[in-house]
Amino acid sequence: MRIILFFLFGFFIASAHESFIVNGHIRMLPKIMALDTRLKSKTDSSKVIFAVVYDLNRKSDAQFIAEGINRVHHERVSNIPFSAIALSVNEVTERKDIAFVYMIQKCSSKSLKQVAEWGIENSIPTFSYDVADLESGILGSIAFERSTVIYINKKTLKEGKFHFDGTLYQIARLIE
Repeated sequence: MRIILFFLFGFFIASAHESFIVNGHIRMLPKIMALDTRLKSKTDSSKVIFAVVYDLNRKSDAQFIAEGINRVHHERVSNIPFSAIALSVNEVTERKDIAFVYMIQKCSSKSLKQVAEWGIENSIPTFSYDVADLESGILGSIAFERSTVIYINKKTLKEGKFHFDGTLYQIARLIE
């Protein structure tokens, strides 16, 4: 009986931790998107498109995050109207109106590399749930350690010719 309670308690702690991280990303990523100095030039419409990208059968997770972003920010950040939408890896790489990408957790390394290459080629910032994804060429991620830390992949930053407001460079940690 104690073993069952121990596993249940561990499961609830892990779920709460993951929920905390996702909620932190929901609150912070649109603010990072707004620091892109070329943001408005990436769309022809009046709204900037923030893509929440998934692979495999994770569409409902991506939709939950996209809806959370839209709800928390009321589809506006720094006076920039935007809309967060859930897209598959294939859908995002076929579109030309995406301004910012967030890869949800547990995406395959193949999908991460595909989206990272597309982001570099099109100068579209790509962020992900896991800092380890930066090894696949993803531009950035947010970690919650003793404080909140934004990690930026220095190599991807140079290759993709991304341009952000200086504020991001002051608060982010650039890693090789």
